[in-house]
Amino acid sequence: MLKAGAFRSIGTAFELLKLHQHSHLYTSDVLRADFPGRIFRVLAVEKADGAALKAHLGPEARAHVTTRNFPDSVADFRRRTGIREGGEVYLFATTDLRGRPVVLVCEKAQLPTG
Repeated sequence: MLKAGAFRSIGTAFELLKLHQHSHLYTSDVLRADFPGRIFRVLAVEKADGAALKAHLGPEARAHVTTRNFPDSVADFRRRTGIREGGEVYLFATTDLRGRPVVLVCEKAQLPTG
């Protein structure tokens, strides 16, 4: 959806809210299993601080990192926080509606089967 440029229509069609006008990350209180993209469950919202984030990652400090509308690149974010690639946790570094940099600590959503 990001590359197709369907930012407004996808949010409207699935009744989603954007985290920020330029982040292209969407939220909902309702699990939308029919959403045509990746779906994550937010576990925590943290500052972009290595120590705060590592508390969610375990001893290996591994996570998948994505940046959207965030001042650092993924490489700079990893260098600054000391977080390595891999693991079960997904970190989305972005900007919230108030213009503050935040990191969403997430896991892949468990979709209903059947």
